[in-house]
Amino acid sequence: MKIALTSHQEKFIEAKMKTGGYISPDEIVREALRVYELVEQDDSDPALAAALRHSLRSPLKKYRPGHFSSLAKDNGR
Repeated sequence: MKIALTSHQEKFIEAKMKTGGYISPDEIVREALRVYELVEQDDSDPALAAALRHSLRSPLKKYRPGHFSSLAKDNGR
């Protein structure tokens, strides 16, 4: 599967690659899709959705692969 990204999205992925923690751009896209899927599935849990949105906006936190999956598991998902 091939996808087209905007230049902003490409720069975002490149920046994430430079910070480490990700092996490939594919890994970053998969993590983003996992987060999106969790938000979509858990719209009925406002606390989890708020925590995910807050975490995504935080410039101070560096994420590791599986970070949001762990958060969902910690919340009984």
